[in-house]
Amino acid sequence: MVMKPRFIVDAMLSSLARWLRFLGYDTLYCETQSDNEILERVGDLILLTRDKELILRAKNRGFHVLNPGSGSKKAMLEKLEQELDIQFVANPDRSRCPQCNSGLQRKSRNQVLDQVPLGSLRNHETFWQCDNSDCLQVYWQGRHWTRIQNTLRQLRRQSAQE
Repeated sequence: MVMKPRFIVDAMLSSLARWLRFLGYDTLYCETQSDNEILERVGDLILLTRDKELILRAKNRGFHVLNPGSGSKKAMLEKLEQELDIQFVANPDRSRCPQCNSGLQRKSRNQVLDQVPLGSLRNHETFWQCDNSDCLQVYWQGRHWTRIQNTLRQLRRQSAQE
């Protein structure tokens, strides 16, 4: 079985870190850590950053580091797919919590009654809840899910044209 890449992402790429987590990738997000603290944590993770100095320091230490670019989310995901020879697929049963990176568990409407807005309860039957007892965030396939699917469809169309 091929191991999925695992990432460490600096503060410049917070939105990309959330996307990678939604897409099921173990992603350590370093919001407040210094470059030195990030380098201490890299290990076998793939460092994603736009910081040229951090890229140079990480490469000099032999770490796997990638600059996903500064374009759209789709452009950054496309670059990661090409560089890492992977294909991003959205599967909520394999997603990770975009807030804390913990796993998600499928839940029924009845299991999350007191944690979800009434409109979402009416419109959705399946939910996913974070495993982390300090988080317990609940997710469902709302507008954000549609945006994710649309972005991935655009990626697939672009890949097919090349």
